[in-house]
Amino acid sequence: MNSESVVQYRDGQLYMESISLDSIAEQVETPFYCYSAAAIKARIGDCKSAFENIGATIHYAVKANSNLAVLRLMAEAGLGADIVSEGELARALKAGIQPQDIIFSGVGKRASELLAALDAGIFQFNLESIPELERLADLCKSRRRTANVSIRINPEVDAATHRHITTAVKESKFGIPFSQLDLALKRIARSDSLRLHGLAVHLGSQIVTLEPYEKACRRLREWVIGLRDKGHAITHLDLGGGFGIDYGDGRCLEYGAVATVIDRELRDLGVAIAVEPGRSLVATAGVLVSEVVYRKEVEPVPFLILDAGMNDLLRPALYQASHQLLTLKQSDEAREICNVVGPICESSDSFLQQASLPRVNSGERVALLQAGAYGAVMASGYNSRDVIPEVMITGDQYGLIRRRISHRELMEYEIFA
Repeated sequence: MNSESVVQYRDGQLYMESISLDSIAEQVETPFYCYSAAAIKARIGDCKSAFENIGATIHYAVKANSNLAVLRLMAEAGLGADIVSEGELARALKAGIQPQDIIFSGVGKRASELLAALDAGIFQFNLESIPELERLADLCKSRRRTANVSIRINPEVDAATHRHITTAVKESKFGIPFSQLDLALKRIARSDSLRLHGLAVHLGSQIVTLEPYEKACRRLREWVIGLRDKGHAITHLDLGGGFGIDYGDGRCLEYGAVATVIDRELRDLGVAIAVEPGRSLVATAGVLVSEVVYRKEVEPVPFLILDAGMNDLLRPALYQASHQLLTLKQSDEAREICNVVGPICESSDSFLQQASLPRVNSGERVALLQAGAYGAVMASGYNSRDVIPEVMITGDQYGLIRRRISHRELMEYEIFA
């Protein structure tokens, strides 16, 4: 399901499921995020059809969108979770995801976070450094517990994505270098508290070609065969996620195509496969609804200044990402070239440059599409602005799933003598 099918014009109004976004904006002050439960469920169904068909387990990458209502949809569908913090662990558990379906990734797991995950009884820790390995072994010993571990190896595969979301090149902070693999395996073997599952990789995010997955699978295959020849029992492979979605340029990666590559390259190894999709499950299901505060007539092109800013949706400033924009009321005005920006006092607070849009005036509302992933989770109160609300639509009903957190409420966390 793409963004165009999630939102559609009916009688001149932009609808998500069976509700016009303008009618919600009349009740919920802009800006706000809005998600379609049906769209998320449809993407979950597509993902399960592809990966469960090859026997792979699916662990939703909580960092993409960690709202409890979104996580509940994952839990109800039987998905596991890929977490990177104690906070994400708490959210996954509260939403109903079972601890035995949780994988803990991330390069900087603190002792308190490792202990929380140990006590919860999660399925697997993906180890990303020798010091982390040693710390987990010591904590397991102190707790008299055993932990399932996989070693995250940096496969040195360039996924040709934005440098800020590339995780598998040689200079990346992620994963243990292959040169340290033998040392890691020896230290796991010496520990009575760590149980080796296998290997984990993650190539990056928003990958839209199959070649990186083909390279990674072939490299993993070689490693598994070599390690088994040395007597290591490799039973699990965690292949991460990173499956790209269409942000308006027609480029994306279908689950079925990735599953075919995995099955072809790894089927006869006799290993359990895990994948960790995040963005691809939720991105197209969400929009950011905003109002045009001012139309600023300048040369060479006018500015549309929105009430949403980079503090609400950081991706354009951080990744130079582009989100499609639609007006909430269908327009037959002639198209013009304009710049769409936010109110934040930063030159990087820009959503679209030289965009071709129908004429939009002050007071009109717009929706930025493909905003369901890495949107609300990355929002902040920069410029002492409110943290904006989130809304979920189910059929012809909608409800707040996170209320607005005002700048006054944010001040309550500060100590002022």
